[in-house]
Amino acid sequence: MKNAPLTLDFGTVRLPISADGLLHAPTALKHLGLTDDRFQATLDTLKVETDTRDYGAGPELALSIPDFTRLAFTLDTPQARRWRKRAQDLLTRALQGDVRLSAQIAERNPDPEARRWLAARLESTQARRELMSTVARHGGEGPVFGQLGSISNRSVLGTNSAAIRRERGVKQTRDGLSATELLRLAYLDTATTRAIQERGAHGNDAILKLHEHVARRERAGWETPIPTQAS
Repeated sequence: MKNAPLTLDFGTVRLPISADGLLHAPTALKHLGLTDDRFQATLDTLKVETDTRDYGAGPELALSIPDFTRLAFTLDTPQARRWRKRAQDLLTRALQGDVRLSAQIAERNPDPEARRWLAARLESTQARRELMSTVARHGGEGPVFGQLGSISNRSVLGTNSAAIRRERGVKQTRDGLSATELLRLAYLDTATTRAIQERGAHGNDAILKLHEHVARRERAGWETPIPTQAS
């Protein structure tokens, strides 16, 4: 029994794609206005490398998505110009923070772990914003905002942001964290926000002391093994 063919859907456009992310070259290039008798010469001229994949009818030419994008911005065909207009619209939506675009991108990703990571990233970002806002309302100022982050990172990650970025090869710390680490940070920030509000902590020293207490409690709870039922 054969599996259903994979496709990359972009609006009304459906491009066959291999399991490792290579587009079916004849179909992709047709959408850029290149006919079968022209596309090989064009690829050779632009020094675009191809591979082969089986899309259901034996080995056929395959094209990477970055190369498809490069061709869309290089070719002067009506179809390529339409792709550039789509790209312009996408850039506008991205700069405007259109969450529907983010949802469409996430839904297109076949990896469920990647979608869980995105949900955890958003949860962590929102929790951090709420904590920073609460701290400001309760008299926190100056270095306290960075110090709160340092306490959280050392408690959950065991190191600082600079080390995480260096070790995991990212520019933004949260880009290098796992979904579990992001959710732990979100919980820690949310718990501190609630504690500040409930206890009326005010000023840098009181806020930092409370956050350290919450961090120790979170870390202890995480490190405590779950008891197993005796057989």
